[in-house]
Amino acid sequence: MGPNARPRAMMTPCSPRPCRIVLLAFLLITASFPQTREQEDGPLDPSLPEGVTVRDIISRFAGKEEIYKQAREHYTYRQVVRMQTLDDRGFPDGEYDDTFDVTFNDQGERVTKQVSQPRDTLKRIRVTSEDIDDIRNRLPFVLTTDEIPDYNIRYRGQQNTSGTHAYVFDISPKAMEESRRYFEGRIWVDSNQYQIVKSAGKAVPDIYNQNGENLFPSFTTYRELVDGKYWFPSYTKSNDYLHFSTDSIHVIETVDYINYKRFGAESRIIFDGKQVGSDEPQQPPDHGGGTNQQQAGQPQYPEQNRHPQNSAPSTNPQPAAPVQPSRLPQQPVNPPPQPAQYIQQSLMSLEQEISEVINKKEVSILNRILTDDYHLISANGDSESKFDFLSDVQKGRAGTFGKPENMQIQVNGDRAIVTGEREESIPVNSSRVQTARVHFTDTFVRRAGEWFLIQTKEAAARK
Repeated sequence: MGPNARPRAMMTPCSPRPCRIVLLAFLLITASFPQTREQEDGPLDPSLPEGVTVRDIISRFAGKEEIYKQAREHYTYRQVVRMQTLDDRGFPDGEYDDTFDVTFNDQGERVTKQVSQPRDTLKRIRVTSEDIDDIRNRLPFVLTTDEIPDYNIRYRGQQNTSGTHAYVFDISPKAMEESRRYFEGRIWVDSNQYQIVKSAGKAVPDIYNQNGENLFPSFTTYRELVDGKYWFPSYTKSNDYLHFSTDSIHVIETVDYINYKRFGAESRIIFDGKQVGSDEPQQPPDHGGGTNQQQAGQPQYPEQNRHPQNSAPSTNPQPAAPVQPSRLPQQPVNPPPQPAQYIQQSLMSLEQEISEVINKKEVSILNRILTDDYHLISANGDSESKFDFLSDVQKGRAGTFGKPENMQIQVNGDRAIVTGEREESIPVNSSRVQTARVHFTDTFVRRAGEWFLIQTKEAAARK
């Protein structure tokens, strides 16, 4: 990694050739944060919800998203953005800070006002107008009823996240229209109020053209209850590597959303022909010891979700207690199969999903399935890292994978080996594709109740 290297990611490095970075924001929970996924999220329980269907959950949270989207248009708030690039020793070597207010002018029109001039000491990447537009207008991810048909939505199970019992879904676009941005990743839906309380993923697609590379980091956005009624974004964080064509740049970023205040009189929010959003607040569950009063317009922040190690603390005030207490996971409607049988079914389904996400180039979901130290060892003995493999998938160089067949599974505690066969079609050049039948050996590890792929070995299948 050098000062003039030319990376490939949501941000672009500053090289002799014009570089662009779509700093969209955001943010992936990795081990370098004080809170890892294992610490802040409980084990993923893949059982079905009780007393409600998956389809009903999707319909309910999409309806709540429409209400949330309308309600937030009637609030003012301040957005505080900080981004840093880190050198190979983990020390900051550049920073970008920006603070602005989303408010209303005298005519009642929604406007954005700069609190102070952005401070920019970045040397290896550059923030463009596209980055600013993404930060201000495209986060957090909102999935309304009208947008549901555009996405594949996969139910993953139930999980306690930051003290909230939630239903977990993976989201990916069915197709991508030109000049339109999409979300690809995971959402957590509160099982009591059917509202999205957390989202983790990235904006897609990454952009490669004659002007350079626009690459987008992963992000995690937390929402908190405001005015006792609406789950608004409170904090977004990212800790990711942007893998440009000539270099990788380590970027951390935080976005705080503070000082929520309702503009004017109580707003009338119409959804499905009915007025919603009365003055009656939603009551967060009791923590079991007294009550916590919340100032109007101020979100409540989970203390454990705050700042990454390499970022200075925000000036954002934090009430002492989070909104949600821990709740025991609901029991499934139908008990799952016996553990051994269930594990085999889960791994076989995961193998099929891996082929599907590779074929659809759903890099964000594939990134979640692979461990950071994942390696692909091909039939000719070449080894490919996770980042190289994801890049090949993104650019179509990985080809297409057929449905896995003849699978055999061996499980030993939190480690499993899956063997099988599939057809792979790999592009040789712009006009020729080579198809071969491959025998694969996949090694999985289980962490926090979820399986991840750590290694793939391929060999030519016996005829």
